[in-house]
Amino acid sequence: MHVLVPAGRNRPAGRGIRSRSIHERLWDARDLHGTPVASPALTWATAARRLEVSELVVLGDALVATSTNYERLVRPDVTPDGARAAPALASLEELAGIANAWGNREGGASLRVAAARIRLGVESPMETWTRLVIVAAGLPEPEVGVEVWNGPEFVGRVDLAYRAQRIAIEYEGDHHRTDKRQWRKDIGRVNRLQEIDWFAIRATAAQLWPTPTRFVDQVRAALQRAEARGA
Repeated sequence: MHVLVPAGRNRPAGRGIRSRSIHERLWDARDLHGTPVASPALTWATAARRLEVSELVVLGDALVATSTNYERLVRPDVTPDGARAAPALASLEELAGIANAWGNREGGASLRVAAARIRLGVESPMETWTRLVIVAAGLPEPEVGVEVWNGPEFVGRVDLAYRAQRIAIEYEGDHHRTDKRQWRKDIGRVNRLQEIDWFAIRATAAQLWPTPTRFVDQVRAALQRAEARGA
């Protein structure tokens, strides 16, 4: 169990307990069902001791997410059934603020790099990983959670996109295969994208790990084709 206490308080000790003092300027506790817990932003910051920058971005994207489609993301607030949006666990401003306030403490540099890479609108950890793979390859960062319209007709929402180049990038988790309704919806969306001259690139974990070379080459080639035709 990890226990945080304000600086100046006695740190609990015992078998299975790891304790840490937090400066009063950084201290932020919340009540969760009667139990005092660290705020999401403070929890994110303390994780910098063990997580890499990319992992902090994944966690940060989840904390600022408002979509109810984000799988396994538990929020303490009650969200009405059927709602498409819910309160975020933290804001971009909160994460950037604590990253800057962390200063030279362990993990501070990683927090500041990660805070600048967190984006709104992400709906799964793998969407974040896909974006980070693309950026790490030196390619332009795609836009997150893009709604595609054909005039007044809503075509669909895509995970990542280069809007000007009409390129959509979709991460397909296993539930896209096992959920018949989702599978049919995905096929229909890709078909509609193709009808309005969008190019769709679909990725799974196999395309991203252990080496994403082929996937990155596909994205790069799509961008080059768009540039050649004057997009």
